[in-house]
Parts: sequence; C-alpha cells; structure tokens
Amino acid sequence: MPHTAFRPEEHGFAFVNAWPLNPEQTVELRQTLSRSAQAAARDVRASIGGFDISGMVQRVADMWADANLPTHYGMCGGMAFAAADYFRAGTPLPRGKDWNDLPLDDSPRSRALRDYLWQRQVESFVINAPQLLAWMVMLHLPLPFAGPRWLLERTKAEWRALKTKIDAGEPWPICLIGSSRSPFDNHQVLAIGYDETGPDTGVISLYDMNSPGRAQTITLDMRGRELIAVETSPSPARGQLRGFFVEQYTPKPPPKLPAA
Repeated sequence: MPHTAFRPEEHGFAFVNAWPLNPEQTVELRQTLSRSAQAAARDVRASIGGFDISGMVQRVADMWADANLPTHYGMCGGMAFAAADYFRAGTPLPRGKDWNDLPLDDSPRSRALRDYLWQRQVESFVINAPQLLAWMVMLHLPLPFAGPRWLLERTKAEWRALKTKIDAGEPWPICLIGSSRSPFDNHQVLAIGYDETGPDTGVISLYDMNSPGRAQTITLDMRGRELIAVETSPSPARGQLRGFFVEQYTPKPPPKLPAA
C-alpha cells in the first residue's frame, strides 16, 4: 500500500474539527461562496459543452448557501492545508492535547493558531469551492447527462491523479462530496496513502480532522453506474459519498506562534 510518511497521531491535530464562527467570519464565508457560485456556473457550462445554464446554476448554488449558512462550522480545509504545511516544512505541529483542546481566543498563542487555521480555511475555500459547487450542481441537475454517473467518471480521473500525488510522497487535500444539498455538509480531508485492490477499486487512507488521532479509510468501488464507498468516519449529514476531487493546494510556511 503506497503511503506517505504522514501519521495522523503525530502530524495531525489532536483536537476535533468543531468551531464557533463569529459574525465577521460568517459574512466572509457567505461572500466567498457567492463568488464561488459565479465561477461554478462557468465551470458547469464548460462541462456540458457550452450549453448555457449558468443563471440557473448560480441561483441554485446561492439558494443552497443561504439556506444552510452555519453559525458553527468546521475548518476542515484549513486544518488539512495547515497539517500539510507543517509536514512539508518539517516543523513540529502544535497538535494540542486532546479532542477538546481547541485553540480559541484564550491566549495569544491560541488566537494566532486559530487565525492561521481560519486563513488557510478561507484560502482552501476560495480556490476549491467553485469545483465543489459545480460538482454538486451536476450531481443534482435533473438532466440525462448529469447525476451520480457524471460524478463517477470524473472521480475515476481524480483517483488516478491522487495516486500520482501519493506515489511522490505528498500528502494531499481532497474534497469529499456527498448526496447533501448543503455545501457546508461536504468535507475536506488529507489523503496520506492508498491501496489499489483491483480495476476501479481501492482504499484511500486519510487524516480526517473529524476523527483525529488515527488514520481513517474510504473503500472505493467505481465499477458500477455510481460510486459505492464505505467510510470508517462517515457523515450522516453529508450522506452517501458520491465523488471526490484532488484539491488545488499551494504549500505555505507555517507561522511562528507566540510561546504562550
């Protein structure tokens, strides 16, 4: 099983991914999604041969965002990007002590770490939310060329791309897309290994910040008309996994945090 040197119990955060958002962060999240909806509309038009349904795509994406805008939200993308940043830099990760040791605003060090995770969260969203929304729209679009089969064919290509990253020893963020119509129910994780068990079947090993402390897995079966997946850390809110894509990610040097 090709595997990077990343170990969740050492290189992943010990605390779980559950964060309260302040009003400014909620507004920033909504504005980012609105811009992403515009880009998603362009992506969908390109995916279906130039057939222009961009107005509908943007309305649907905006409707989903407004209906589900949270007051509490995970920083899964920020935590995945940050863990990859620290790993690549060879710098010890400020893991925290346990699941409940969230860095909030109770010390300069905690505040600086939280701000860094939020910054990386927003950056992960800005560059990857357009593809997330485009894939969600194509999953739920009531047209014969859309639906789970559309996502499956693209997921097969992403599976090949992910294996190339892992073969190079690079832990890499991926976006998991379920059957939910809320963009906030979907999830970003860090892929750290894989096992190719047969033609169009395999297992992805993950650092999943919703279940920290040990590696999680997703078993993939892409031989049918839709993706069949078994997850060791499933999400009832996200629903059945319908696809995933390899995210755009550019490493950044981790910040130097205050001592306390």
